Amino acid sequence: MDGRMPATKTAVSQKLSTSETKAAAKKKFIPRNNKDDEKKAWLQKSNLLYRRNPASIVLLKLPEMTFIDVNETSLKTLLFSREDVIGKTSDELNIFVQEDKRQEVLRKLMKQGYVEDYEMKFRRKDGMIIDGSISVEIITHHNEKYLLAVITDITSRKLAEKAQKKNEEKYRTILETTEEGYYEIDLAGNFIFFNDPVCKLLGYTKKELMGMNNRQYTDKETAKKVFQAFNKVYRTGKPTKEFDWQIIRKDGSRRYIEQSAALIKDSSGNPIGFRGIFHDITERKKTEDLLKQNEEQYRLLADHVKDQVWLMDMNLKIQYISPSAEKLLGYTLEELKQITVEKLLSPASLEKALKIAAEAIPKSTADPSYSMNELIELELMSKEGQTLFMECAFSVIRDEKGTPLSILGEGRDITERKKIEVSLRESEENFRNSLDESPLGVRIVAFDGETLYANKAILDIYGYQDVDELKNTPLHQRYTAESYANFQLRQEKRLKGEPGPSEYEVSIIRKDGGIRLVHALRKETFWNGKKQYQIIYEDITERRKAEAKLKETLNTLRRSINTTIQVLGIASEARDPYTAGHQRRVADLARAIATEMKLPQDAIEGIRMAGAIHDIGKISIPSEILCKPTMLTDLEFSLVKSHCQHSYEIIKDVESPWPLADIVYQHHERIDGSGYPQKLHGDDILIEARILAVADVVEAIMSYRPYRPALGKDIALAEIEHNAGKLYDQKVVEACLKLFREKNFNIG
Repeated sequence: MDGRMPATKTAVSQKLSTSETKAAAKKKFIPRNNKDDEKKAWLQKSNLLYRRNPASIVLLKLPEMTFIDVNETSLKTLLFSREDVIGKTSDELNIFVQEDKRQEVLRKLMKQGYVEDYEMKFRRKDGMIIDGSISVEIITHHNEKYLLAVITDITSRKLAEKAQKKNEEKYRTILETTEEGYYEIDLAGNFIFFNDPVCKLLGYTKKELMGMNNRQYTDKETAKKVFQAFNKVYRTGKPTKEFDWQIIRKDGSRRYIEQSAALIKDSSGNPIGFRGIFHDITERKKTEDLLKQNEEQYRLLADHVKDQVWLMDMNLKIQYISPSAEKLLGYTLEELKQITVEKLLSPASLEKALKIAAEAIPKSTADPSYSMNELIELELMSKEGQTLFMECAFSVIRDEKGTPLSILGEGRDITERKKIEVSLRESEENFRNSLDESPLGVRIVAFDGETLYANKAILDIYGYQDVDELKNTPLHQRYTAESYANFQLRQEKRLKGEPGPSEYEVSIIRKDGGIRLVHALRKETFWNGKKQYQIIYEDITERRKAEAKLKETLNTLRRSINTTIQVLGIASEARDPYTAGHQRRVADLARAIATEMKLPQDAIEGIRMAGAIHDIGKISIPSEILCKPTMLTDLEFSLVKSHCQHSYEIIKDVESPWPLADIVYQHHERIDGSGYPQKLHGDDILIEARILAVADVVEAIMSYRPYRPALGKDIALAEIEHNAGKLYDQKVVEACLKLFREKNFNIG
């Protein structure tokens, strides 16, 4: 400025280095006699420079650090007026946000006389924080020092950088997590960037692969093919579709990859390299080779059948169609390969087909025995625009290892059948007549529950005169509170797309206030050409009353049987006290075993009753034999064995919901047929009798008898455990052992 400025160009000097600003700079330092007039003239002549500069420029007087001039850009940037600024310090204006950075700028300024492009934050008059870049220089004019500062608003740039960084992080995350190989190479074919799947596929480390040329992992023929593909992209500027070629891994093994390529251009639009993705298709190549081997035999068969036949790969791409399919659809194989499935199938059929494929393909891959046996109907559109209906079946073709190779589709044209079905739907009048005469109540309703039709029978059930009366009576007035709550649950499921029950019971309120119980059957039907819902009602009120009466009768019968059992038990006890106590304990143990085996409660009760009288036939045996303290003779033992027959004869005519007579008759039978009296085997013996047999043996061994002392639990359990599956039922023995050994059952 006056010869004392640094010789090098500073940031401020560079920002003011236009010819116009240089001229202004020369003019503003003309010597004046009057010092105040000279400063004023100096500032006025610099106004042209200030007005036209797009950066914010401020001039401060040192050492006071007061603003003596600012340009319009700075006022617009910081939202101050000239009156707000002139004569004030930066502290008074409170424009600096980061005090530490402000002090750093001052230190550098005092040390070297200028600061270039220092980024920091500034506060506008309205309090908003902006990002800025400041360049400051100390200048001297007539022995007075000034601070000239240029501030550039870089808020937009910072936001853009932040957004770019976020996008880069997102981009990098995608590249790091994808299973596809992503690469970037220079124009010579050398790697400059790639993700982990590339290293994994080629078998090299990142360090080994960086800078490697594609000729290093291909043979000569493949390298030539790759060069031609990339050269075409370079010449045309158009990305290439996926092309496949063979690579040689680091370990020498060969794999096939499918790759895409697009140009990378610099900011001027000049090509600087290529980028793309690739993935391993080796297994697919093997599959295609096997398909080619088998294709001829399938083609020979398919070419001579009337039904439609087609072959798809596991990605649902069509590989072959029979002449009959070409004739029906009007498309050639090549045309079908080009068009999308959406063009061939109706939206509903497309959704159905994709859903089945999504379920079946993973199953067929995981399970070699899996077979797709389901027949599905699809709606298709021919090339001429004709709507066709086809009934299709699919099966998986596998190699010798069971690996799925392709999907074989077989279809039958059912368009004519569909036309007949439409014709049937259009003749609904006959159907309506049959509904009108039905003794069962019938309603046709829309999805939202609106009644579209109601026959006379349903009106009679409710006691209404006409359909309008049914329609105009709110549902919550026609149903009991409980039934209405259940209806709301069913409706909620249907609104969510979940299937509701097809059969349910409803308690309705008749017009006269009476409550009737009806059984409802809901199913889809066509009504006026649209899918609606048919609900058939059957009044089951009287039937339920009869069932309740029958249940009461059965309960009475049970009580009667129980009384009979008690009487028989008393008679048995009077004849032989040992037998009575034995029967009670056997009944308790048998019931516990049946409960452990999770038999139905009704069966458990039958077992308990049978156990309580299983030895009732011993009243026919002389007490001298029953109480004999020594070994029985063969004749005596044969008399004792006859108690099963006597027990059967005594209770065979007792009315009972359980086969009590058969249970007691068989309780001495054994699994291997060595028991008595019928020598039955295995499952020929009632499960109740098998349970009773184990309980009888365990109790007998553990209890005192006139001819021996009690032998104890261990010997009893050892007996059934040793002969499980031979004399005694295996599952029954396991349940009994669990009761004693794990649940501490006490036989009492």
